[in-house]
Amino acid sequence: MKTTKLLLTCVLFAANLFVAKAEKDLLLKSIDSQLLTYTKKSPTMFAAKAKPAALQQVVKLNLFQLPLLNFSLQYECAFHKNLSGALGFSFLMPRGIPAAIYEPSQNANGFTLPRFNGWSVTPEFRFYPGKKVEHQAPHGFYLAPYFRYSKYSIGGEYQNYSVDTNGVAHDDHYTMKASYYGFTGGLMMGSQWIIGEHFSIDWWIFGFGAGKAKFQIDATSTDGSIYLNTADQAQLRTDITNNIGELGRFGAGSVSVETTTNSAKVTVSGLPMTSIRAGLTVGFKF
Repeated sequence: MKTTKLLLTCVLFAANLFVAKAEKDLLLKSIDSQLLTYTKKSPTMFAAKAKPAALQQVVKLNLFQLPLLNFSLQYECAFHKNLSGALGFSFLMPRGIPAAIYEPSQNANGFTLPRFNGWSVTPEFRFYPGKKVEHQAPHGFYLAPYFRYSKYSIGGEYQNYSVDTNGVAHDDHYTMKASYYGFTGGLMMGSQWIIGEHFSIDWWIFGFGAGKAKFQIDATSTDGSIYLNTADQAQLRTDITNNIGELGRFGAGSVSVETTTNSAKVTVSGLPMTSIRAGLTVGFKF
């Protein structure tokens, strides 16, 4: 008896499943039939949504900076018909200071072999206002608000020849490095042309930014002839603070001085900094 009931239960359960499946199949067929009818009446009613356009990416080199030994690269990615983002990086190769600006010292006070270099990173956001397909990002006129961090340095060996009150000559040698670094924010306008499938020309018409920076000087005695005790260091800090105005516009800020027995570091904060952008880039689009 129990076996019969169990068998009956299994049969009824299977029958219910079969009926449910049959009803489901009929329902699906009905839905398919209705969809087919609606599709015939309006072919676009159930058409798949168009996929968003693929990202347009361009890698570019600024030709205007090459004669200055400054390698300026930019990557741009257009993620909307009117919008793109870009990231630029420039590196100024280490170079000597032109003689027209500074003549290296041979046997007197001053830098003997000054070298200059710098770098900057520039993220920017571009807005292309064109409405026509052929004037959508990354093609056409654009406005680009940007942020830039820059650092420029000059360094080398420095010698200081002097005679003390006892008539004794001193020829002290130092390694010195001066850095000017900070950030600017600004706006640039330009126009870019996409030629063919992979070639681009981007004209940075003009850009200007303003911000804040620091100026720092590090000097360390390298010949072991300098030893500053506590009183000497205090006097040196006072002398530097009192004569900071000799740095001109690089001294017009908040001054801090750090000293050791053979070195001094001067930092001037809150200085103005500006950036000017212009150039012509060629690039590869992919």
